[in-house]
Parts: sequence; structure tokens; C-alpha cells
Amino acid sequence: MTYSEIWHRIATSYDDGEARAIARILIEELFGLSYTDIVCGATEQLSADDTLRLDTAVRRIEQGEPLQHVLGYADFCGNRFSVNSSVLIPRPETEWLVDEGAKLMSTTATFSTKRILDIGTGSGCIAISLKLRLGDAYVEAWDISEEALRTAQDNADALKAEVVFRKRDALKAEEEGCSEEECLQGGALVSSAPTGQTMDSINSNEGALVSSAPTEQAMDYINYSEANILAAPWDLIVSNPPYICDSERSAMDDNVLLHEPHTALFVPDDDPLRFYRAIARYALLTLNTGGSLLFECNTRYAEATGTMLRDMGFEEVTVSDDCFNLPRFVRGRKNSHNQ
Repeated sequence: MTYSEIWHRIATSYDDGEARAIARILIEELFGLSYTDIVCGATEQLSADDTLRLDTAVRRIEQGEPLQHVLGYADFCGNRFSVNSSVLIPRPETEWLVDEGAKLMSTTATFSTKRILDIGTGSGCIAISLKLRLGDAYVEAWDISEEALRTAQDNADALKAEVVFRKRDALKAEEEGCSEEECLQGGALVSSAPTGQTMDSINSNEGALVSSAPTEQAMDYINYSEANILAAPWDLIVSNPPYICDSERSAMDDNVLLHEPHTALFVPDDDPLRFYRAIARYALLTLNTGGSLLFECNTRYAEATGTMLRDMGFEEVTVSDDCFNLPRFVRGRKNSHNQ
């Protein structure tokens, strides 16, 4: 099978330029061949088994499966992340969130151990990349999907990044807090006065502070409905939540619609900022004074998101363009008046 035959098959679903690029990447990644090898006919010299493997991969792409799913991984911030149908494929423009978040944390001297939360983590690419950039930071990541959390944990293990993953609904972040069981066994729990007199002992459990056996006196200090707030405020909250309106589905490619999770993609037309509003409210409660909130947005609603943050009392709100010069990212800072 020649390179020309391969990309022409792929071109039934993509334009010619993209089909050539997909064919080249596929062959390079599957067999370690250079572009020079490819154009010089190396694919015609493959063994029967490798030819079958290549044909199977091309057939999957012909049927609309994304290249990253065929390969099983996607590159992001210089690292390789496993991906599947339970998570969104990391996009290159999203690396801005990591770059900006790492810059904010590296240049902020007012906090000791940085505490970072990624809401809607998916593959874990943002949280893991931030942890790898800021080795001494505590990084926690939430998602509503158990399948996504398993994928994210696998990626963290593979990249040796210590990130705490939790199942949380972003739309209920403000009201959920921690359950009593989570607070005692695995959630973020600290007494508002965690001294030797009030706690039997405080141990580390997946990066969260937990009491091994809180005394009756210690229990008086614990407010479970505010456990996340009391446990330790966040220095940075970052999120790339669902932001594509239902009405935009018709303009999307099948390789996205049929192979990426709709819960991570879509919001109702009548409330496109629903996730941003819920997360911003939670951020007002749990960010340190001077802490930052970073969003990736639908380019149609980036300015509206910035306006919403200003109206809520965030300071230094900025809207930034992505690598395609489209308004994609919004940043806000919590001030002392938001206490």
C-alpha cells in the first residue's frame, strides 16, 4: 500500500492537505518511519502483519474515528496522554491554560505551597501538566465521569504526577462540599483550629488532610458543609468546561460528534455560561485573596464570560486570544472585597 493510496483513502473524510498530514503522522507513529522513508515507498516494504495493521488503522479513520483514538494517545505540553471515547482529545490551544497557570503560580510569592484545582479534568492533561511544571504544588482535579477519572489517573501514573482526582459535579461545586464520610476518610478535611489539642492526629491521604480519629472536641470545629473552604483555599482554579451550544452541533464534524463525550462538549442554547457561572461562584468562596481563575471559553462567549466575572467582583479580568487569534481564554483575580 503506497502513501498516495493511504492518504487518498483518508481524503474521503478530510480535505487533501489534512489527509496527507494524518497519513504521515499515522505511519510515523505506527512504524517509526521518517517522512523521507514514507515518500520513498517504505510502506510498500512492510511485512504482511504490519500491512494488515496499517490497513486496519486506515479503515478506522475512514469510518470517522479520530487519529488520536486510533493511536490511543495525544500529545499535550510535551507529554503523551492516553485518550479514548470517555475524554475529550487535548487540543493544542488549551496549552495556554497550563502556560498561564504556571506563570501565575511561579510569579506569585504570597502563597507557600500552591494549591491548584482543575474542574472538568477529562484526560487530566491540564492538571497533570501543571503538576509537572510546578512540582511542589498540590494539584486536585474533578470530573463527573468515572471513566474519565480512570483515564486521568492512568495518565498521572504513567507520567509520575501526583494529582488527586475526585468525582465532583461542577454545577454543584458551590453546594456540595464534602460528605461526612469523605471528610473523615478521603476528602479534604481540616479543623478550623487543627492543633494537637483538638485532633488526635493528622495524616496524609492522597494529598488531602484527614483526621484519623477526631475527638468530640475536634468535631466541634468541623463544619462539613464548608469543609472544602476550610480545608485550604485554592490559589488557582482552572477549567475548560463544556461550552459548545446545542445549536452548533450541525456544524461539527462526525469524528467529534460520534467519538467524544457529549457531556464534556455541550450546553443549552439558553444558558451557554451555566458552567462558568457555577465555577465562578465556587471560586469566590474558595480562592485565596489574590488567587486566580482561568477559563477556556467558546469564542462566541469569551467577552460575555469576562463581563460576568467583572460583575461578580473579580479584578484584573482579561480576555486573551488563542493560537488562532480567536478570543478563547478569560482570567480573573479574587480581591479582598470578595471575602
